[in-house]
Amino acid sequence: MFKNLIFLIFKSNYRFFALGNFAKSRKYANFKVISLGGRFKSLFGIILYYLKIGKFISIDGNPFLKDKKNSINIWFGGTTLKILKEFRDYENNFVNINNSIIKKEQKIFQIFPIIKKKKFFNKKPKIIFMGKIFFKPDNLLINSDYLNLNKTKLLNEFSLIDNDKFWIEDKKHQKIELIFEKYKIIKTYLREQIILSINKNFNNQFFIYGEDKKNIGVNFIKPVYENKKVTQIYEGNICIDTGSILGSSSLHPRSIQILESNGLLIQTKQNDCQEIWGNLIEKIIFDNIDNLLDGIELMLSNQNVCNEYLDEIYEKFENSEHRIANTLNQAFRL
Repeated sequence: MFKNLIFLIFKSNYRFFALGNFAKSRKYANFKVISLGGRFKSLFGIILYYLKIGKFISIDGNPFLKDKKNSINIWFGGTTLKILKEFRDYENNFVNINNSIIKKEQKIFQIFPIIKKKKFFNKKPKIIFMGKIFFKPDNLLINSDYLNLNKTKLLNEFSLIDNDKFWIEDKKHQKIELIFEKYKIIKTYLREQIILSINKNFNNQFFIYGEDKKNIGVNFIKPVYENKKVTQIYEGNICIDTGSILGSSSLHPRSIQILESNGLLIQTKQNDCQEIWGNLIEKIIFDNIDNLLDGIELMLSNQNVCNEYLDEIYEKFENSEHRIANTLNQAFRL
């Protein structure tokens, strides 16, 4: 009776923001997902879990669900290294970020953006970036000299950091946990350099939402965390996404949020870009700074091109509900 009834449980209200439209109760083909997010609704979800009524998805192990017959735990915004050590041996753990340099994930719970309706590109668009830019070099791992020495190489090939060849020497001598820390430092440094380059070329049209913890020479706007306001900022504008700091996945919380807000996503190349984007790769995916800047210039000068791209993105994810249903089917092996 309750085979296709799935309860989504998460205690933290922040996850409403990070999960986007997946955080809402919705039907996915034959599945009915009921969202029980927040401090009080999640308690009701835990009661249903112990009563074994339906199936359950927990976010970030809060609460952690042990019964693999009727539940899974998704560790959102991370790889398996995010899973708390006391829970790593359970078979019903899933993640949503892949980092093949560290470990090729076997259980990825992939959600897709649910774009409610098609919008048009703004006549006078802005370039938008939201996220953390600052990084902190660790002299025991990577110092500033190393980063600056490799700056040109990284800007000429964004995806270099996700290539095994880049890490050959490190893997000979260092534990994977240390390599992961180095990865995060370099990825954040690359993000910073990309933002600085865009700012240098499009200063008056570039709006950066974040915190200036290093005084890097750009004007920051105070971060926005209210979903409705974030949607208004992204909608109809050029929205920069440099990927997750933790790995290489095209669809992660930030990019999904941009897409669901009807923003024109401009993304640095990720390992799964061919699978996710197909023919859109040549239009919205970039692997070096020169092509990225040229692409932004084209979009700023040609509204028709931008509307064409938005149309193609909308069409790409028209069937997201069915694709999420397939993800649910695979996760619960139904």
